[in-house]
Amino acid sequence: MNNQQYPTSVVNLPSLELTLNILINRQEKDWGCFKVIKEEDFYALYIPSMDSFKLFKNPKSENYRGYWRNYLSEVLPDVKNRAEKPDVFLRNRSKQIDEKKKNSSLTIRKKQRIIDVKYRYNPCPEMYRLNQMIAKLIRDRIASNATFDPATEIMPLVLATEVED
Repeated sequence: MNNQQYPTSVVNLPSLELTLNILINRQEKDWGCFKVIKEEDFYALYIPSMDSFKLFKNPKSENYRGYWRNYLSEVLPDVKNRAEKPDVFLRNRSKQIDEKKKNSSLTIRKKQRIIDVKYRYNPCPEMYRLNQMIAKLIRDRIASNATFDPATEIMPLVLATEVED
């Protein structure tokens, strides 16, 4: 796992943060240095002198998949092909938690959903940093919109972690 910290952050690049939010909101942006363009079911991020990042969002759920592609290639990723590994994606799981009631020996079993936004290491530092940034923005969006039933569930845990291949 690579824990190297890069000096560039979203805070230092406000126009990039704006563009990444536009990408995640599935909107287009055709002005400025960073562009977002709709390509079939994907929204593509174009940054000069870099490959393009293709983001797919399932229209029925908060499930994202992002892929880096050569910016000249017109071939879009196949989201149904398991052999094609996304650079940013979600993993959902749940666990059972025992919760004791105060002033009682009664224990209630509740479910907690764990939503992990995964991002892959990329040898290109800029692409790796963008994977981290996109994963954290998706994590924040999911966490702010997460709902749960307090009677049967515990607040969902939403993470952004690097994939360990």
